[in-house]
Amino acid sequence: MKEVGLKQKKSQVNRTFSLFTLMLILVLLGLGTWQLQRKVEKEALLETLAQSQKNTALNVDDIKTPTLFQPLYATGQFVPDTTIFLQSKIHQGKNGVYVFDVFQTQGGRYLLIQRGWAIKEILNPPQGNLRIEGITRVPSSPNYFQPANSPPAYFWIDLKALSQDLNVPLLPYYLVANTSHDPRILPTLPFPLPPNNHLEYALTWYNLAFALGIMLLWNRKYYLKKEKL
Repeated sequence: MKEVGLKQKKSQVNRTFSLFTLMLILVLLGLGTWQLQRKVEKEALLETLAQSQKNTALNVDDIKTPTLFQPLYATGQFVPDTTIFLQSKIHQGKNGVYVFDVFQTQGGRYLLIQRGWAIKEILNPPQGNLRIEGITRVPSSPNYFQPANSPPAYFWIDLKALSQDLNVPLLPYYLVANTSHDPRILPTLPFPLPPNNHLEYALTWYNLAFALGIMLLWNRKYYLKKEKL
């Protein structure tokens, strides 16, 4: 009886192990497939970004709904007392801030401008009529690790909230400028094209799933062989 009970217990443990391993294989296969989807999305994004750097900039006041990374220019003036800083931004190994200011176009639109990166918070944007050129960006949603915005400390761009904080009707996108009009602020354009490593990530997940599959088959074969003894 004890031997039968021990065999049943081992059989249950083996089934549990096999089920867990199978579920893990499915998860790894899912992650690999997700990375392949991300690869396609990244390729499209990189193509859009590369193409945008070749296009001619259009006037913000002439565009109703621009595309992502579309080159635009705006003529007008910076609005006083609308400077905000995006905290904890690394540039060339140094911690600093992204400097943003609201720009009022000649057509009466209010556009948030990312002027560039600075080692410290810099107020007082240049005054007078200016022409600002850059590419459009749409704010991304914050991840779980980003702190909540607590004005005057900002960690991510929320244009609706900023419209209320700054009391201006901001456009639903912002412009990353190719010049800061201030030697203390380093422009963040042109964007370096980031590497597309998603195929390598996908192969890593698939290889792990394959290795677990081999281990599962070996374990099954070994267990069946022992049952026959």
